[in-house]
Amino acid sequence: MEIDEHERRLTTILSADVVGYSSLMSRDESGTLTALQDLRRIEIDPRIERHNGRIVKLMGDGSLVEFVSVMDAVRFAVDVQFAITAAQKGCAEDKLIQFRIGINVGDVIAAGDDIYGDGVNVAARVEGLADPGGICITRTAFDQVNGKLDLTFSSMGPQEVKNISAPVEVYQIELDERSQALALDTPPKITKPDVKLPYHMMKRWLLAAAIAVLAVAGVVNFLRPEVAKPPVIAVLPFEDFSSPEHKGFLSDAVSGGIITSLARYPQMKVISRRSSFKFRDSDLGISDIADQLGADFILEGTQQYDGARLQISAHLIDGETEAHIWADDMDVPLEDLLKTNNVISLNVAESVGNKVIETEVARMTKDDVSALMIANAAQSRIMRNFSRESLLKNIEEQEQSLKDYPDSAWGHLGQALSLRIGLRYGWIEGDEEKIRIRMLDLARRGVELDPNNFMAYHALGRALTMNNDPRAAANAFRRAIELNPSSSFARTTLAQTLGFIGETEEALEVIAEAELVDPFYGYDVQWEKARIQWQVGECKQALETFQAFHSMPIAANKMLAAIHNCLGNGEEAKKAMTDYLAENPDWTVARERDVNAGLWIAPGVLDRWLGAMESSGMPL
Repeated sequence: MEIDEHERRLTTILSADVVGYSSLMSRDESGTLTALQDLRRIEIDPRIERHNGRIVKLMGDGSLVEFVSVMDAVRFAVDVQFAITAAQKGCAEDKLIQFRIGINVGDVIAAGDDIYGDGVNVAARVEGLADPGGICITRTAFDQVNGKLDLTFSSMGPQEVKNISAPVEVYQIELDERSQALALDTPPKITKPDVKLPYHMMKRWLLAAAIAVLAVAGVVNFLRPEVAKPPVIAVLPFEDFSSPEHKGFLSDAVSGGIITSLARYPQMKVISRRSSFKFRDSDLGISDIADQLGADFILEGTQQYDGARLQISAHLIDGETEAHIWADDMDVPLEDLLKTNNVISLNVAESVGNKVIETEVARMTKDDVSALMIANAAQSRIMRNFSRESLLKNIEEQEQSLKDYPDSAWGHLGQALSLRIGLRYGWIEGDEEKIRIRMLDLARRGVELDPNNFMAYHALGRALTMNNDPRAAANAFRRAIELNPSSSFARTTLAQTLGFIGETEEALEVIAEAELVDPFYGYDVQWEKARIQWQVGECKQALETFQAFHSMPIAANKMLAAIHNCLGNGEEAKKAMTDYLAENPDWTVARERDVNAGLWIAPGVLDRWLGAMESSGMPL
């Protein structure tokens, strides 16, 4: 992909990352997520604004921030490190959140609000050289601040860093008494002068300003070069050429894994597997599939497993011309499956013109592959037939997976998700409090076993939700999205949780993002969008949204009943509730209250929901 010269700029990039994030999460994920969110809200974000920075992206345990001035970037880094230390005074050492910070001045490529290129990569690599709670800067940054800020710098000399051809000269900033002068106790608020104009002068000023803004906007739009959009990639399900006894064992682990790996690169957009996998065994040409998915490139391939080794053939194809951009054949042991997926993803990224920073990937042993197959089958079963029968089958299989593969995250996260569905819809029996505790323990163990697995965080978010901690759940879902931005259901569950806590505007934005990455989205997206629209009182739109999908599961009839109740359609509301109770005869308003109390914490919404359930005919 050719990049127009006008899209490049020289800027200051600051990369920050939490030290030992995975260990912190494995010990106390809820506490860590909450503490990190508080640090960002109280200490970090106000200082970014105070020092004229711009947050490019947040990545769960890390941040990328852009500054126009190197001086501002360094001032911010020193200020925020002192602030983070002070804010955690008295905190237990095993719960202490520390950041490493790296600063570089370099050339970047701008794509919308995002930036990427070697300038960003160097900042990330230099950050990794810093001590916990420390700051490292490149020579290009050092030359701009040396002698201008009262700081002590220690030279670390030229450093060899990964994926950068030439050594990078690095300096460490000493956080001593001298540097403490740059620390601010409380970032001052940015205020505007309160100047009042006479009314007739104000009207003239507003008219003149409006004309000027329109004129400037017209010139800017005329002269501004078109911003390059990140390439869109769709991965089709790989064709399975395994022998009959092994055919189907891997299911879509190869292509699905590549989607997850590719989606972690912010320089590109990856279509959700739910949409791209609709073209399994399709007779359509590559260009037609690309057109329907809105993709610039298509990755297709084959897989062949013989019980010990896996042969993979992958082909990257231009979606418009159908020209082959890149191809490779690989022969690897099964335990190298995820590593191979990552290699393919790196090659795809570089083939479409992106330089990317390698990221940690989810682990994959032979037992992980087996447990993953069981988890994938369970997910497919419940999506095809959202019913008690499917759920109980999933619980049985996941319980066996836990016994057979106790060290794999997949059995733990899979069973946590299954128990959550059973509890939420009244499909399992037993002590509900014990089920909630076990669900959370399983999800925590999944994150501990595989902290780079987005599904582990998805399961953790679900478990936290059912344990009445929706704010911590929202952070877990955000982490899942960071690990796999192509996941539409992680976005949908985030939207649901945001609705629970009353953040409905953001929830609808997240739903819109899910619709973009998953153009052939399923009932879960429509169901959740309708619920949020009902919550904000847009009941007519909610009904249109709900009815746009013609095969909603029976469990969604509670939502339909609430919408009809909101619109005053009493008979339709009762019919929807009758359909729901036919499958769930023991469900009551009291049970509904118990499930949602402490979860739906947005003021007044739970009472409104329970009132709709009672009015529609749900027994008390």
